[in-house]
Amino acid sequence: MASDPAPASSNTVSTATQRRTTTVQASVPSNSSQNPTSNVAATNASAPTTNSFLPLKLLSKLLKIATILLRVALWPVLKTVNTLLFPPREYDGIYNLVGADRAARAFVTMLKGHISAVRPVIGGNSDGREQYVEPNCPFVSKGYNATMSETSNRENSPLVLIYLHSPLHRDGVKFIRDYLCFGPLLELLNSNIGNADDLTSSDGSVVCFGASIHSADGQRLREMLDVTSFPFMALLNIKNNSSSSRNNNNRAPLEMELLLRLEGPQILTIPPQQITTYLSTSLTRHAELLAQALAARLAREEEIRLREEQDREYQEALLADQMREIERMEAEERARREEEERAELERLEGEKEQRRMDRAKELMEKCAEPAAGAGVARIRFTLPNGKKVDRRFRSDETIEVLRAFLIMHFDEQGMGIKNFGVSTNFPKRSFGEDQDGLTLEEAGLSPQAVVMVQDLDA
Repeated sequence: MASDPAPASSNTVSTATQRRTTTVQASVPSNSSQNPTSNVAATNASAPTTNSFLPLKLLSKLLKIATILLRVALWPVLKTVNTLLFPPREYDGIYNLVGADRAARAFVTMLKGHISAVRPVIGGNSDGREQYVEPNCPFVSKGYNATMSETSNRENSPLVLIYLHSPLHRDGVKFIRDYLCFGPLLELLNSNIGNADDLTSSDGSVVCFGASIHSADGQRLREMLDVTSFPFMALLNIKNNSSSSRNNNNRAPLEMELLLRLEGPQILTIPPQQITTYLSTSLTRHAELLAQALAARLAREEEIRLREEQDREYQEALLADQMREIERMEAEERARREEEERAELERLEGEKEQRRMDRAKELMEKCAEPAAGAGVARIRFTLPNGKKVDRRFRSDETIEVLRAFLIMHFDEQGMGIKNFGVSTNFPKRSFGEDQDGLTLEEAGLSPQAVVMVQDLDA
């Protein structure tokens, strides 16, 4: 028994030694930069371990690739088997418009049956006795996609009342009979739905849509609205999103605003009249908002119309000013051209008259008045003012010399006669400019003659 402590001491020492060895070995890597040989040895020692895992990694990747290829190859077979084992039912498929409409009609038929069974009272006669008139079913008989598409395309943006029915829920039938078949509620909805068959008409302020959660549309709404308990009823405001819906084949997500949400067994604790009041208040508030939006839209349209009218009047006035400016510029241009033409004509007339005067001066310088004698003709000119002028000319001088004398005489006397004619009375004869080349003797004006001078411009 005295020898037992020795092994214990030995174990203690051995443990301490092992700890120190572990500590030393753990501290060796910090000095690896000073001993490259130890690094190479460590790398060579770990290399076989790393290489041993490579086949396992390659095998794992090959298995994954094979699994993917097998799934792709077997996908048509699995789809066919799934179709055979679980064929689509009449209400399956959220984009199956026929199935969606059929499911909506089935819900409307079910609700009409409950209305006929409950026989809700919606009015009374004059003597106070209640009168039964079976109301219409306010819910639409179209699928969700068609209902939302037509609703979002309307200008007045009506509210949408959605009811999700759970056939297996214990309170489903009770809620339908006690609440959806409540007379004042049916009267309220029927008076605000407008034409339930034509959802594009703008005469209704609410659209009622109901669906069973066992149909595709019902399940879709259940997931979209995160419905966890039944009965469920909600009032939604669908934002006008017609352009995006048309561009995306009526599958674009609609922008919805939740106005009222009633869910779970606690609905049954609320009286039907109170729920009717909630809905009536919401419809009234929405109608007020629509009226305000309509008034704002009409105001904007009127403002746009006035602005367009003002722009049109401004453009017309601007066009009239431009036309007047063009006419003024054309008149000025026309007057300028006329003035230039007149100035050019006066210049040409002046030049012509100057040439005429120069020619007359030249002839008169050459043909001075001769003395009386043989070969001299005595001519008496009777001027337009009645005066008479006598002058002698040689008989061989021409009619042009007579005109030159008259031109110089009119210029010297300042009479201003430029266009004149010469003629004789006995014999009656006129001498035009085309006869200026005739001599006085050939013209019968020698030895004497009386020449009448006419002012052709008078």
